[in-house]
Amino acid sequence: MECPKCGLEIDDKAMVCPNCKKVLKLACPICKTINESNTCRKCGYVIITKCHNCGKINQTFTKKCKKCGFDTEKSVIMNEANTDDFVMLTIDFPNMDEMKTYLGSAKLLNKFKINLDKIINDYAKSIGLRRQLIGKTYVIRCDKDYTFNSSAATAVKAAIELLNLITAMNCKLTSKKNATVRCNMFLLKRNIEDDPNNFDSGYNISLLNQNTKNKEEKILNTFQVLTDDNVTDAIGSDYKISPLNSVMVNDEMVMFYEVDLREFVKVEYPEEEEDKEIEIPNFVQNMLIEQDKLDGEALNNLDSPGDPDAIYDIETINFDEINAEFIRTENIDVLFHILNKFQSVPKGIVAIKTAEMYKPYTLKVLNAAAQTGQFNNIISITCYDEMKYSPYSFFRDLVSAIFEYTVSQKLFFQNDFSMFASVDPDGLIKDLITLQKRADNNTEDTRYIYFDIFLTLLQIIPKTLIFIEDFDKIDSSSYDVLRYLFEAFEQLDISILLSYDKDFSLHRDCHFLLSKPYYTEISLKPTSFEKLIEENKIYYRNILNNFYFQRVAKYACGSSLFIDIAIQYLIESGVYAADDDSIEMINPKTIIIPSSLDKLVARRLNLLQDDEAAMKFLTSIVLLGTRIDMGTIDSLGYQNKDEIIEKLSDMGFMYQYNNCIYFPNYNLLRDNLLTTISKIYLKEVAEELFAKVFNDDMPSPVKAYLYGLLGDENNERMQWEQLADINLSLGDFSSYLNCTNKILELLDKNTDPEQVENIENYKLHLYEDISNNLYDYVPDKTSDIAEITLKNLEKSTDTDRIILLCNKMINGSLIAGNYNHALELTHKVLSLLPPSSLNPSDANFNSYFFLMSVIHIQILFNIGALADCLDIGYKVLNIINNQTLSTLKPDYMSDDDFRSLIVDSAGYVALANVLLLVGNVDEFLKILRTDLNCIPQSYDLFIALQNLLHGKKVAGLSQNVSDNDRFGAIILNIINAFLNFSGDYTTFAEDIYRAKVAAKRNRLHQLELFADLMIGYAYMQLGSYKKADAIIYKIIKATNNNGMTTLLYVAWYIMSELHLKQNKYDVAFGIVNNSLIQLEKNNTTSEYLLMLFKYNMYKVMMFKKENEKADICISHAKYIAEKYGINFTFDTDASHYIAVEDDEVTLEEAGILADAPASQEDTSSGSEGV
Repeated sequence: MECPKCGLEIDDKAMVCPNCKKVLKLACPICKTINESNTCRKCGYVIITKCHNCGKINQTFTKKCKKCGFDTEKSVIMNEANTDDFVMLTIDFPNMDEMKTYLGSAKLLNKFKINLDKIINDYAKSIGLRRQLIGKTYVIRCDKDYTFNSSAATAVKAAIELLNLITAMNCKLTSKKNATVRCNMFLLKRNIEDDPNNFDSGYNISLLNQNTKNKEEKILNTFQVLTDDNVTDAIGSDYKISPLNSVMVNDEMVMFYEVDLREFVKVEYPEEEEDKEIEIPNFVQNMLIEQDKLDGEALNNLDSPGDPDAIYDIETINFDEINAEFIRTENIDVLFHILNKFQSVPKGIVAIKTAEMYKPYTLKVLNAAAQTGQFNNIISITCYDEMKYSPYSFFRDLVSAIFEYTVSQKLFFQNDFSMFASVDPDGLIKDLITLQKRADNNTEDTRYIYFDIFLTLLQIIPKTLIFIEDFDKIDSSSYDVLRYLFEAFEQLDISILLSYDKDFSLHRDCHFLLSKPYYTEISLKPTSFEKLIEENKIYYRNILNNFYFQRVAKYACGSSLFIDIAIQYLIESGVYAADDDSIEMINPKTIIIPSSLDKLVARRLNLLQDDEAAMKFLTSIVLLGTRIDMGTIDSLGYQNKDEIIEKLSDMGFMYQYNNCIYFPNYNLLRDNLLTTISKIYLKEVAEELFAKVFNDDMPSPVKAYLYGLLGDENNERMQWEQLADINLSLGDFSSYLNCTNKILELLDKNTDPEQVENIENYKLHLYEDISNNLYDYVPDKTSDIAEITLKNLEKSTDTDRIILLCNKMINGSLIAGNYNHALELTHKVLSLLPPSSLNPSDANFNSYFFLMSVIHIQILFNIGALADCLDIGYKVLNIINNQTLSTLKPDYMSDDDFRSLIVDSAGYVALANVLLLVGNVDEFLKILRTDLNCIPQSYDLFIALQNLLHGKKVAGLSQNVSDNDRFGAIILNIINAFLNFSGDYTTFAEDIYRAKVAAKRNRLHQLELFADLMIGYAYMQLGSYKKADAIIYKIIKATNNNGMTTLLYVAWYIMSELHLKQNKYDVAFGIVNNSLIQLEKNNTTSEYLLMLFKYNMYKVMMFKKENEKADICISHAKYIAEKYGINFTFDTDASHYIAVEDDEVTLEEAGILADAPASQEDTSSGSEGV
């Protein structure tokens, strides 16, 4: 196998990697079982524990903490318990040794024990508890509850469930062998301070009477449940309890009771003989080799270093700042993880990340959440594509679900909004639900009022779980609100369960969640086919060897959802018949078994078309949305609706909850339904909905969609226009944009030449409205439309409107970090301004020209034009002082905003000084501070950074950062990372990560990418080459696209280092050579980079044994170091440059040789080839 940390190929039996010393397996000190996790799979012993007193990690078996002497076994209990007092359930099988006589052999007895152990272990795991086997006694501590009474309730419920499972085994044993295994249980109060190994009640349960009468009583009398008076007080009102007698226990008289649970235990004897051991068929064994490949590919995709989230892979670097949990598991186990997570962290955010194929069945997820027992209410919301066309659609659906509002527009009058009077006196919620346009012109204020209302709404539904399915389809404005709410999550008493696509991750946009222990992301991978079969092999036993099942197995690709739907399809097709016990093949016939999930669902829907009423009903309600109230269903007028609902529910197409209809895996159903039904059929459904559900004067995305399907472009456009106006009036700018885009798409379909001029004028009007209303909010989505508008405006002489639009576009570009585009727009604005002076005492002074010059400093720095940045920066800063600040400030800017802009500009100039190696930052700051008292003291960090870059001693480094310093925390953490470095690249990456967090918080894109690059460098040094390559490539692509030239060269330098590490000298040569060509042409960037690339070219030449060229390169590198006084250690030991034969060069790497890094204009093709 391969070490997960260093990648070394090692023996499968190895316990510790001989290279990096990573612990791979743990031996249980109690039963000697080898384990891959911390809890022994055989006996349940916790092998390693964290001291509850001091936090020291210890081997539990040592009994005492090495640091403070605290009891390690008590630490195990204290760490897992949520309450001091809890109930411990013990289970004994007193006649187990006698069972060999009945079973016939030690082998069968051992197998029986294994099955019994599996029953107990699986159940304990399903409720989030640990079963421990101490000697021959099973111990389950019900310590996850938050009160003793709820712990007692959990313990009794566990006893009942386990007794039912054990009784089922006894029924089979009685029929087959006329034998039973006896089971004795105790429910005992325990405290976290008690001896964990003290499981003895002190009462000899074997003395109790176990008389047997008839067959059923014989089974029921094989178990007894006893408890003490503490537990009796907690459960006495719910169960039959009989006193037994008092026993002296630990010098104290204790009263014991019997808990009669027989009425809760089901006795069912099998009608047939016990099934033979079911062998997994040969075709499955043959498929396992293919399945292993599939699992490997799926795991690689999930954990691909191309995924930006892979930077947080704690298998290699355990970032201290990341407290979130990342779980990768087979899709069949997701329900266990949901159950376990919410039982251990009742208030949290759990996200399921998965491809469509591996999504869990919605109802199973809801059932797992309900089984946690943590929530008073569970609300299910499914996101879908049409959400993006109406205002705050997710919250609109959430409010409707909570208050059970009707979907039908004709029944909107029934919705009661009176409960919102105190928090929403202006009726915003009513307008949202009924899609009414508001007259208020201040749409931005309206937007933030909605934010506050939604926060208040979530505060009044405590102990609630909100399950959001297909979260990646959520509308943008609702997502903005949720990001705002996630930051205030501690104020809420709710939990969130999400599912989303494998290419989405919540923490990419909500980066702060990575530091929260309540955030978990569960990535789903295929379930091994062997495990899928094993899970249900008794139920499938009669079909395992037939052709149909083999075909299903082939197409399942590790998806439990696919198998469930495929079996249902074969039952509906009449091939299989099913009962509670098994599935039988009853009618072998020619039938197509689809190879994809979509085609499989479509086939099931084709079969349903035989029942016209059911198909029409399903189509109607699916089109209406993800939740349909019974009032709306009644209004559709189906005579046999109850029978239809029952049929569709039995088929798994829908389920009922809170007097509404919901749809499991809604998007999968909807997408295939709309491709299955004919247009004629759809027209009938649409006309019926228009007549029975919709009002003529109320718009709806559903109505617009139906008009589109029917080809009625005029009515469709009118719907989008009305929705656009409503969205804008309610402050949902993203939905407004989406509706306007729909209008533009329809206008582009025009074929009437007489309408061309009118349509073009209308489109121009729309472009202007979009740009004026939206660019501050969604620049990435409106840039294309804004560009078209700008081109049209440039044909006119309206300079003010052009500058206004450019200003918004510049701001959007800076927010997005697209400095190339910002530069282009800035030049356009400056060219439109009349000749202007920066000096306020001059007659032609223009405050807007001054402001654009200040912004120009930031842009020039970020595109790598460092010399130009200094030039303009000095000109601007020479004019600014405490007296001129108010004169220079544009009227529309606040004092604080303008002062912050100036302080930031000074930071960019200081950084340019550092990187160009030419200025004295200390002197620069002294001069600046004589004129400006707003320059933060922590800007002295730039002096320390300059010293660090020159290899000089950094002394007296202050750890304090001023409030008005956006750069300080980032620079401080970068300096600390290098100063504290002692060869441990894991610690280095952790320090750099703090800089990344600060840069992201302050929207300093280039510094954030630099931090990512240094983390990639750390992965490289740790031997994680594939991960390092992907991180570096991501940065090359981003910096090239956004014009960050300086960082682009740094990234190419690290990439050349990576290829040298992998002995790919030709690839490294191509990168270094092309970089040097461009650097030597460019005299505005840092010569420090030139020195680094010359040094790397020296390395390449040495490896290639071209020593003369190597000498020229190292001489040049040393010359630059000497010129600027840089103390840099060059390794010129020839023995360190003995070439290893090149690894095979891939086509992608060949792309590097061909293109990288060509020039500022054409590097995109080179970076794409990495």
